Amino acid sequence: MSAVTPLDPTQQRCDDARIAHLEQTVSELRERVPEDKVSIILLSGEFDKAMAAFMMANGAVAMGMEVSMFFTFWGCSAIKRGRKLRGKRLSHRLINLMLPGSSRDLPPSKMALGGLGRRFFNYMMRGEMASLEEQIDIARESGVHFQICAPSLGLMGFDADEWVVPVEVCGVAGMYGTALKARTAYFIS
Repeated sequence: MSAVTPLDPTQQRCDDARIAHLEQTVSELRERVPEDKVSIILLSGEFDKAMAAFMMANGAVAMGMEVSMFFTFWGCSAIKRGRKLRGKRLSHRLINLMLPGSSRDLPPSKMALGGLGRRFFNYMMRGEMASLEEQIDIARESGVHFQICAPSLGLMGFDADEWVVPVEVCGVAGMYGTALKARTAYFIS
């Protein structure tokens, strides 16, 4: 049998330091590994893009993933309860009059046909797929996490109670805090 030669103390300290460094590196890498989450950012206020966002969200939830949706600028109209003008200053009332009041008022991005396009799409979807409003309800009931862009609230004059879903009001940092942990992120504009 061969004798085991003990390590000299200097070599042992170097090995311990290397192991500690490797363990620290692995710990930092673990923090960066995306989780089974999906982050969807909706900028668009158009029916078909909002529909795609909610269908992707509901599909991901059905696959067992955690989903967060961030609504900013025109995308906020997808989850608004309706047009609220009372108590707002003139510029905010004007913006709210120009924007869709709710998901039911979102125009399609193509084939709007002077307002007939959305009715046509609703007619075509009947019996084939859930409406946008049903998709929103499914997402809410499935536990999708909803975030609203705080600067959009201030700029466009939205109030914190105008939403058909429970929302977290946050800025870009809050959105990134969620999106950077997601395995997949979509930006829909």
